[in-house]
Amino acid sequence: MSVAEVNQLSARSGSRPSKRRIVRGAVWLGLRQERTPLLTAGAVLVLLCGWMLILGGQLQGIVEAEHIQGCNVVYFPPECETLSRQAIALDERWGVAVLVTGWLLAALPVAFGVFFAAPLLAREFETGTYALAWTQSVSRQRWLAARLGAPLLLTLLGSSVLAAVATWWTGVVEGRFAVPGYYHWFTWMSRTASGPSMVGFCLLSVALGAAVGLVVRRVVASIVVTAVLTLAVRFAVDAGRYLFAPAREVFADVKMAGPLSMDQMRTVSTGHLPTNTPIESDVVGNGLLTSDGLRIPLPGDWMSRFPDGTGQCPSPECLAHHDTVVQAYATYHPPADEWVMHWTQTGLSLAVTVLLVGFCALWVRRVR
Repeated sequence: MSVAEVNQLSARSGSRPSKRRIVRGAVWLGLRQERTPLLTAGAVLVLLCGWMLILGGQLQGIVEAEHIQGCNVVYFPPECETLSRQAIALDERWGVAVLVTGWLLAALPVAFGVFFAAPLLAREFETGTYALAWTQSVSRQRWLAARLGAPLLLTLLGSSVLAAVATWWTGVVEGRFAVPGYYHWFTWMSRTASGPSMVGFCLLSVALGAAVGLVVRRVVASIVVTAVLTLAVRFAVDAGRYLFAPAREVFADVKMAGPLSMDQMRTVSTGHLPTNTPIESDVVGNGLLTSDGLRIPLPGDWMSRFPDGTGQCPSPECLAHHDTVVQAYATYHPPADEWVMHWTQTGLSLAVTVLLVGFCALWVRRVR
């Protein structure tokens, strides 16, 4: 029989050559089962990235047109005094949009863990489909790798794109808006919504949600537990950003007055402690230092002073030692520590992610 006759026979019988899939087996089945959450998450990422590109481009155009590149609503350098009105107008017009976008960026990793990762394995146990898979010559470890590996890989790719766009966008808005948690490198928005920290937090949330689903085995309960644990772990990782960034200290001579009369109070003005901490630093502590080495912490860096520069004691402890106070001090992290902290957060997130994946691999063996 010739080749042409074979082809004609195949055509008459309706047979078609099978298509070779790039992803097959348990991985293909897992992706097909989760296609709706994956497509939804992808759409959210595309929309958010597009919105940041549009908003960032709009803001950058206004900044360049108004020549306020070095000006913002928090610090006004001398050269920006005549441009302060334009900087404030930018804040008033776009501040709400910037705040909402920042909240979305901060909430997105948590949402991945709660609404995507938590039901990922919990639904398998709640519906009983895991037992069917394990009876089809698929080992538990292979089933877990197929169900968890592909989502983690897709999360890595998607969050990397999001982090790149968010880092650019954060750089555009940084320092220009007096919204709660305004954008500076040391504030919560920049810490969670830019740089590699975004990638680390997304992977951590997905791994944590999957681990909770594997243990709890109920979708609704897994969502609730994941929400609580994700926030707790996120705050813990964020607090660990100081591990590899030792703080600096700066000192300045100061003289403090004792208790004041009402007449003296009328001549007092308020200003910052005279420590001259570098602008854009993350100040983590302020206080006074006595001649015998006693440190008196202060709640902030604001202090009332007389016209001659003598300061008013803001606390009872200061009043008790006002005659021995010789210096004011500030403990801070300079802007150069920004990426050290980002990579510290990312490293901690990835370490916890690896531990959670290892936990899942061990726990799945105990499932009955």
